[in-house]
Amino acid sequence: MTASRITNIWSKVHYNPNRPVSRVVVESTTSFQFDAKESPSGITLIARGARANMYCETIEVYDGLIEWIRVREQPQGVIFEIKTNHPSPWQIASEPGIPYRTVINFVRDHLFNLFSSKVLVIDAGHGGNDPGGRGPVDLLEKNVTMAMATALQDLLKPLKSQIYLTRAGDYPLSQWMRCNLALKMNADVFISFHTYHSTDTSIQGTAVKYNPRAPGCDYLARFTLEEIVRKIKRPSRGVEPDQQLHHLGFIPGLTVEPVAISNWVEEGLLRNPTLYKKIAQGIFNGLLRFWGEKKGEK
Repeated sequence: MTASRITNIWSKVHYNPNRPVSRVVVESTTSFQFDAKESPSGITLIARGARANMYCETIEVYDGLIEWIRVREQPQGVIFEIKTNHPSPWQIASEPGIPYRTVINFVRDHLFNLFSSKVLVIDAGHGGNDPGGRGPVDLLEKNVTMAMATALQDLLKPLKSQIYLTRAGDYPLSQWMRCNLALKMNADVFISFHTYHSTDTSIQGTAVKYNPRAPGCDYLARFTLEEIVRKIKRPSRGVEPDQQLHHLGFIPGLTVEPVAISNWVEEGLLRNPTLYKKIAQGIFNGLLRFWGEKKGEK
């Protein structure tokens, strides 16, 4: 009997009507027998007798639940190690066809439970007659910040978070008006999107600023910076306090600059819609770390 050949593996968050899941999909030429072993840090799946027709590597996922997937070929078959950052119920199902798919579904209930109670105010910086920075090929900051805000809103919607945008169109707002919405809604966090701009077009990378009046907000900024950099693979420009966020009082607030719009390479990245989804996921992961650790302290 010809051994099943593993041809691909990928992961995606699936929002079904009942509960969201992280799906890990193993594609193969035919079905295979497997053993699955659970551990506190995830599961290991062994495709017995199978062979890999793909590059065996560690695949970074970082979707808020699954950290990475490691693929190795051993004499007994192909081994998949799936690392999660939180224990999660899981099930394995088969989807016959070409290719044959073996699907591992990880339930994301703990994320729903954490985020469904949160109130977030998302701020698209600039607007109207205040365009912000302009890229070398005329991309405007006010437009890309709106795309960033919308991407984060779209990511959080299925988790039933209460989300408020400071602006829904192309018009200017004062800093006080932006922060006042967070105060009015008693927000758990305020996220303001910007890009860096400089006459020095060689400057690039990600920076996160924070409200120095909010206890622990520097930790939130560091977590968020680390997670965005991990998702979009840009250099870190560090964290620093942002005095413009003092209007928030003790509400945690961030000014997020994922890239420098004045840099030729990074302005080009801003023309790819995938970048905005990765930025949103990075912020999500930073919030997850921050709120998760605070919950663990109580």
